[in-house]
Order: sequence, then C-alpha cells, then structure tokens
Amino acid sequence: MEPTVLSREETNVIGFTFTANVTEDFEQKHSASTTEALRARKSEIHNQVGKGEYLIQIYPDKDGFDAAVDPFTTLIGVAVSSLTDVPEGMVSHTIPAGTFAKVTHKGPETNLGETYDFLYGSWLCESGYDYAGFDFEYWDERYKPDQENNEIDIYVPLFK
Repeated sequence: MEPTVLSREETNVIGFTFTANVTEDFEQKHSASTTEALRARKSEIHNQVGKGEYLIQIYPDKDGFDAAVDPFTTLIGVAVSSLTDVPEGMVSHTIPAGTFAKVTHKGPETNLGETYDFLYGSWLCESGYDYAGFDFEYWDERYKPDQENNEIDIYVPLFK
C-alpha cells in the first residue's frame, strides 16, 4: 500500500455532522445513523456533483491527539457545485484545494484502522510532509463496508 501524492481542486460538501471519538462512534453507531439520515434526505440537496459520498474528519489542534479518546467533528455528505441552498438541519463545508496523499483501503471497514495507522503512523512520518488537521474518505460504488471487496479512498492534506 503506497499513497499517491496528488493535487485536488476545492470541493464543496453538504451533509450532516456529529462530534465523537472513534470509540463512541463505533459503540453508538454515529456514522451509520448519519449516513442513513443523509441517504434518506439526499434528494433535498440541490446541485449535487457525482454520486459518491464524503466522510470528512476534522481534528482539534491538540498535542497528543488520540482519535480513540479525543472527540473530533465528522461530516458525512455529498459534493455540490454551490453552497447557496443548504437544507434545514444540514451543514456545508469546503474541502480546500491543495496537495493530498491518497490511499485506497481494501477490505472490510472493520480493518480501516490499519490503513489509518499506516498513513499517520508510518508513511506520514517518513514522507517529509505534515498534515493539515483533517482527512476525508470518498465512498463510491466500491463502498461495501462489510465485504472483503470493499474499497475506500482516503485523502490526507499535506504541506511541507
């Protein structure tokens, strides 16, 4: 598994948000219920671009941050061409343009932590890059969370 370093243009996203750590999310199924809520109301979101979904994780600027213990903000949504019409109860967010490391996680979502550990624990430390306090996943037709043939693209913003 070797990340690709690439440039991305700005992406506008509309969806739902929650704050929790990874342990709370897993135990209380925040991501699953938020994804269900998004899919139930997706037709209310105008100007959608593409069919995929984004899971954006915004981490606090905290020394020794540990996602298993420390809460962070998660937004699950869809890309849009304009943020002018945000449905009630939803939020908007812009993923800034920039340089990103992209890696594709392959296998059940329950093994996703191994891919994040590799990205943040090994590759990022050796790459000479720093990260910008958030990352995101892109889910498309390959997203089959409980199956062996599941694939999730993970993007980590980079700077020198």
